[in-house]
Amino acid sequence: MVLATLRTLHEEGRASQMKILLVGGLGFIGKHLIRRIGEPHSLTVLSDAEAAWKNASFVKTHGINLEIGDITDEDRVRNVMLTHSPELVVHLAALTGIKRCNENPSLAFSVNVFGTYNIVMGCVKCKSKLIFISSREVYGESVSDRTQECDPLVPNNVYGVTKLLGEKLVTWAGSRYNLDYTILRLTNVYGPDGDQYNVQAMIKKALTEGKIQILGGNQRMNFIYVEDVAEVVGRCFFDPRSSRQIFNVGAYDSISVEEVVSKLVSLLDVPPRIERLPMRDGETLNFRPSIEKMEKELDYRPTTTFTMGLRKTVEWYRDKMRPAADNLSSKE
Repeated sequence: MVLATLRTLHEEGRASQMKILLVGGLGFIGKHLIRRIGEPHSLTVLSDAEAAWKNASFVKTHGINLEIGDITDEDRVRNVMLTHSPELVVHLAALTGIKRCNENPSLAFSVNVFGTYNIVMGCVKCKSKLIFISSREVYGESVSDRTQECDPLVPNNVYGVTKLLGEKLVTWAGSRYNLDYTILRLTNVYGPDGDQYNVQAMIKKALTEGKIQILGGNQRMNFIYVEDVAEVVGRCFFDPRSSRQIFNVGAYDSISVEEVVSKLVSLLDVPPRIERLPMRDGETLNFRPSIEKMEKELDYRPTTTFTMGLRKTVEWYRDKMRPAADNLSSKE
């Protein structure tokens, strides 16, 4: 739908050759977004060297104009921004994961706060619109039935704190320098690829090792399919209603980790072993977002239910990893 929308705008002369910079565009969400943007836009991706190396074939296949650099390098970020003068910047780069950030707080602050400052100031210099990808972790625990964008922000882990500080930099630049921005607070994103995240990590381990690790189990999480996220991001490219706004980007229903595992097991050919481990330190126990603002202002309702999305994701990994799964079955 994003692709269709962008093509319609192009035909109307409102989106011809828009210059877009995806920061961290070779990550999980970025690659799905790239597949949907298409012509006629001038697309540049700023990526660190490791992600660029891992995704070399993707870069070649999609003809991506690639810039290598670390967002913590102020000079490099400034040079890339001034060279390409993007009209729109989507800031996807971050050190993610509760455990990873808790164990590496200095790195988390360097990437998620100082790196974001560099991107923000680059947007100010180039007068670019900024779409900042934030997280539901800025809220901490839900204090109401449905957490709204105006609810208190009380993060309970390092990742949430750094994302909140990133948001503050964005809104500060909006007030101080008239930066045009949109902040998207994503819930738990799942779908094909993105092996290190939640559902995908479970599927990969089940297919390759015949087991699933449950960290805790009673936490209630809100999952949104990655293609729905790409659609929301795309709608913020041109819709003036997204200007200087913050949106929750999630699904209707939350589900416990135990329920996720139960649904996953029902889709696998061979029931995996269940390995139970303690819940991660600082993890949110219950989160249910209100997505009323996203529905009203962006005219979008998530189209992929969790059951549908989980099935699509399992099928994708099964096709990708069939040799490993077949080898595992032959040993049992």
